[in-house]
Amino acid sequence: MAALRSRSRRTRRLWLTGVTLTALALFAVVFVAASSANLSGSTFESNDGNLVVNTAGNHDWNNAPNLSVGVDQPTGTGDNSFGQGAKEDNVNTTVVSGSIPNSKADLARFGVASETIGPNTYMYLAWTRENQSGTVNFDFELNAAAQPNLTTSGAKVLNRTVNDALINYSFQGGSQSPTLTRYHWTGSAWALDGTISSTCSDGAINSATVADTLGGNPSVARPPAQFGEAAINMTCAGIVPPNTCEPFSSAYVKSRSSTAFNSEIKDFISPVAISANNCGSLTIIKRTNARGLDQVFSYTTTGAGLSGFNLNDKDGATGDSANNTKTFTGLTPGQRTVTEGADPTGFAFASLTCTNSGGNSSSTAGRVATVTIAGGGATTCVYVNDQQLGAIKVLKSSIKGQVLAGAVFSIAGQSKTTGADGTACVDHLAFGNYDVQETAAPSGYSRDDTSVHSIPVNTNQTCADISAAQALAFNDTPLTDITATAHSQAVGGTQSSISCVDESNADVGNSPRPLDPDPAAAATGLAPGTYVCTIVVDP
Repeated sequence: MAALRSRSRRTRRLWLTGVTLTALALFAVVFVAASSANLSGSTFESNDGNLVVNTAGNHDWNNAPNLSVGVDQPTGTGDNSFGQGAKEDNVNTTVVSGSIPNSKADLARFGVASETIGPNTYMYLAWTRENQSGTVNFDFELNAAAQPNLTTSGAKVLNRTVNDALINYSFQGGSQSPTLTRYHWTGSAWALDGTISSTCSDGAINSATVADTLGGNPSVARPPAQFGEAAINMTCAGIVPPNTCEPFSSAYVKSRSSTAFNSEIKDFISPVAISANNCGSLTIIKRTNARGLDQVFSYTTTGAGLSGFNLNDKDGATGDSANNTKTFTGLTPGQRTVTEGADPTGFAFASLTCTNSGGNSSSTAGRVATVTIAGGGATTCVYVNDQQLGAIKVLKSSIKGQVLAGAVFSIAGQSKTTGADGTACVDHLAFGNYDVQETAAPSGYSRDDTSVHSIPVNTNQTCADISAAQALAFNDTPLTDITATAHSQAVGGTQSSISCVDESNADVGNSPRPLDPDPAAAATGLAPGTYVCTIVVDP
C-alpha cells in the first residue's frame, strides 16, 4: 500500500503509522467496539473487532483493499527486537535477538490497507499480539523510502524522510477504547501533531476470541484484547489534504515499553512494502497503421501535472517503446485532457480508445481524450493514425485515339508496362513527389514525350480507385515506312533519280538516290504527314 504524503510544510505530511497500545488519557478518543456503523464515507468494518465482513458489499480484513501484511519472528530466543535502549527518535539503532519479556507486548502480525474514495484517502490498520500485557503501545511507521533489512541482527540506519508519519495506537488493559495519535518526522525527531478525532477515525479491540487469518496466513485464535483495528480518514484528519498526491512505500510496527513517547521501543515486525496511493496516472500511446512508421505526432494537454509532448511509433514494428509512449504519474484527482494535433502529411486520424482502472473514468471526442483522475486510478489512451497511401496511374494512347499496350514507363522507380487497356499503375506510395517517364514506346509508335515528370501523390487511393479517365495521359504517334523505286525495262535503256522529302522539304530516309537504271529510295518510322517522292527518268 502506498501511503499518500502531503508536500505543504504545515498541513501536507508524509505520515508514519504508529500503533501504540497505551492509554494516552490526554488525547483519548473513544471508539465503540462492534459498532454497526463504519467510518463516514468508507465501507470498511473497522469498529467490530473481527476480521471478516459482516455486511455484504463491505470490506474487512478478509478482503481489505491494497493490503500489506507483516509477520513477526516466532516467539522465543529467535525473535528480533530493538536493543540497547532504542527510542523512537533514534535513526541509528541496533537489532538484537531474544525473547520478549512477558510484561511487554509480543507482536504477532500487522496489516496496512488503504483506498481513495472521492477526495478522501482512507488508511486501515490492524495488529495482533501473542500475549496480553495490559497497557500496550504500538507505533506504525510509514516511510516514503524503503527501510534497511531489519531481519538480521546488528547496527542499522533507518531511512526517514521529512514528513514521514507515525500513528500511535494505544489502550489500557481491559479497555476497548483505543486512542490514535499522529506524529510527523521533522528530519531529526518525531513531532506531535495531536489526537485524531472520532469524526475522522474509528477502531475497536476484540472483546471475544477471533480467528486471526490476517493476510491469508494460517488461522490463529486470538483471545480478547489480542487484536485491534482502526480506520483513519487521512484527509479529514489533515494528514493528506484534499487533492494532493502522497505516496508511501514501506511500513512496519513497533511496541513501546510505556505510554511515554520517549520510552524504550522493543519488539517490532520487519518492514513490508505497501502500495497505498492516492495518486493517479495517465498513459498515452501512439500507434501508426502500419506500425513502425517514423513520424512525429504532437499533443497538447490541460490539467495539473501534464504538459505538451511528441510521440513517434518508429519502433512499433517490435512493439511499444519509450518513443511512442508517454506516462504521467503522481496526478492529483481531477480532470485532464489530451488532444492530438493536426495530421502530419500522409496520415489521417483513425481512432482513440481509452481504458480505465482504479476509479478513473474517461470519454473521447475525436482527437480529444478527457480523463477524470481518481486516487490510485490509471488510464491508458491509444491513438491510431492510418498512413495515407496514394497511387500513380498512366494511360498510353495513340494520337489517333486507340489505347496502346506495350508502352514501358518508369513510375516511382518501378518499371511498368501498359496492358491491354493502355494503363500502368503503382500504388501504396507514401505521400510525396515521384518521377514518371515513358522509357519505351510500343512497336510501331514513337515516344512523343521523353521528359521526366515529377508527380505529387497527396490523395489516399489505390490503383483500383483511379479510373482511366483520371490517369496521366501520354500519347504516342504511329509510324509508317515508305519506299519509292524505278526500274528500266530495257537493259541500258533508261536511268532515273529519286528524291523523297517531308513537308519542310528535308530529305527523308536514304533520299536522294542518284541516276541509276534501278534506283530505290526508302524511309522508315515516319510520323503522319505529307511526304513527296520525285522520280526523274532520263533527265
